[in-house]
Amino acid sequence: MHPYEETFLKLRLRVASVIAVGVLLSLLVAAQMPPPVTPFSADLEATSDRGGNIPREVKGKLYFTRGRIRIDMRGPSGDVIIITNATTRTTDMLLSPQHIYMEFKTNQASPHPGMAPNIRPLRDPSNPCADEQGTTCKKVGVEQVNGRTCDHWVITKNRVVSDVWVDQKLHFPIKTVGKDDTSQLTNIKEVEPAASLFLIPPGYRKKDLGR
Repeated sequence: MHPYEETFLKLRLRVASVIAVGVLLSLLVAAQMPPPVTPFSADLEATSDRGGNIPREVKGKLYFTRGRIRIDMRGPSGDVIIITNATTRTTDMLLSPQHIYMEFKTNQASPHPGMAPNIRPLRDPSNPCADEQGTTCKKVGVEQVNGRTCDHWVITKNRVVSDVWVDQKLHFPIKTVGKDDTSQLTNIKEVEPAASLFLIPPGYRKKDLGR
């Protein structure tokens, strides 16, 4: 691989790894949440004005079932697939064009808060701030968002205010509007995703970013 391509690949992997590990840590908490999990799939859209190496716009697909989540992201630098398993405490990040993947454990990376879309289920739907130090939540109403009945919460963390609409059945944030970014789920279908979606496809080789 050409040195420039190798540098570009490492940059893409580092950006995606922030999202991957953030999803993993969130899912590990959500895996123990009391409410029954409703498997579903949805279209994902997220935008950011943070600048730097953070993708400004991400579109893709999300699949969720108990203890497992998959996010397919389409961006200007190519497609990235993130498959997380809370049971094994691993996240596999796949780069489709190169047919390579990387595996992360819970202690292998340091996610930067706020860089990943807020797409996790909630451990306590009645209190999105549960186990979140320095965070306050205020429920301001019940609203319809993208065809779903949601609780509208105003969440303040480190003096930064976000509006979050949490699906009453899925216990997922359907829409989040923050200071510098937004995310939302649309076209939600309550179906059990195929088990094959959470497996590494044939033909992918494992990549060590440190090499």
